[in-house]
Amino acid sequence: MTDAQTIASRFIEALNERDFQTIGSFLDEDVALDTMLGQRTIGAEPLRTAIMSYFRHFDENFSDIVVMHDAFGQRVAVDTTARGRYRERAPGLPEASGQSYSIPSVFVFEIDGGLVIRLTHYRNIRVFEQALAR
Repeated sequence: MTDAQTIASRFIEALNERDFQTIGSFLDEDVALDTMLGQRTIGAEPLRTAIMSYFRHFDENFSDIVVMHDAFGQRVAVDTTARGRYRERAPGLPEASGQSYSIPSVFVFEIDGGLVIRLTHYRNIRVFEQALAR
C-alpha cells in the first residue's frame, strides 16, 4: 500500500471512530473539502467542523472499503458502502425520523507531502434522498 493509500485508509478508519484529532493530523491547513451537496469548505478547522456537523445529522459508518490510487500515488479513491441512520434534519434534505440507509459512497483524496490537500465526497444524491424519504 502506498503512503497515500495508507493515509486515505486511516482517514476512513478515523471517520468511523469519530477520531477528529487523527482526522486533523492528516489535513493540510488549506485543505479543500467538496461535499456531496456541492458545497466547498477551505481549511483544516472548517473541514473538521463540517465533518462533526455531518455526524450530528447522520450516524454513519463506512464499510466494504476498496482503496485505489493513480500511477503517481497522489490521488486515492476509496469506494465504500455508507450505512447509517438519519437522526437530525440536515439542510436541503427531508425530515429526519431515524431512517436507516445503505448506499454507495466514494471519497477521492488528493495528497501532497503526506497531507490531504483536497477531499471530495461523492454519492448519488437522488438515491440518498430517496433512502431518507422512506
